[in-house]
Amino acid sequence: LQSRSVMLRTLIVLVGAADALRLPTSVSQLSRRDVLSSLITSSAAALTALSTAADSASAVSARTGATSVFTGEYDDPNHPNCLRSIKVVGAQMGPDGRRRREPTAYVKGVDNPEGTKACSDTPDLAAVWKLEGRVAESGDKIFIDFSPKGGPKDLVGTWDTFGGNPGVIFPDGNKWSKVANGTPSRRPPAVTLTSGD
Repeated sequence: LQSRSVMLRTLIVLVGAADALRLPTSVSQLSRRDVLSSLITSSAAALTALSTAADSASAVSARTGATSVFTGEYDDPNHPNCLRSIKVVGAQMGPDGRRRREPTAYVKGVDNPEGTKACSDTPDLAAVWKLEGRVAESGDKIFIDFSPKGGPKDLVGTWDTFGGNPGVIFPDGNKWSKVANGTPSRRPPAVTLTSGD
């Protein structure tokens, strides 16, 4: 349906460009400047239409919530059995008062205790680290600020489904594989508010 809409818009622009090329009936009324001007105008209109159609056809809006491919829990081979969670929410307001174009991503995790190769116990809430990132408008890349953990500010993760194993692959080759039903045993216990008694 979207491609039909793009094709219809392209056709309308091309018809308009062809109309701009319509020449007077008498050749004596033509000057070189008129012909050149008509050619440039119609060529520019046609190129704009084709460029817009190509951009619209390949554009994929970044999704939020459960509809985002990134939202979910993951296995990280560098930290076996440790919590890795990504939640994509709406775009934040910028300092200028306008909403940013890219949705915000909240990344949470727990690292295995020093001297161990994996997480084994349910983590305490205090052990959970929290990072922030954003999802590209294309919806296939995530930029995570790992600087609070001593890493890069905008680490790029790319959505990858190679081998039927969906997940986020990072530049170093590490891939967080998405766990279909989540990893509830890796989450810290839910904290409930008490009346202070």
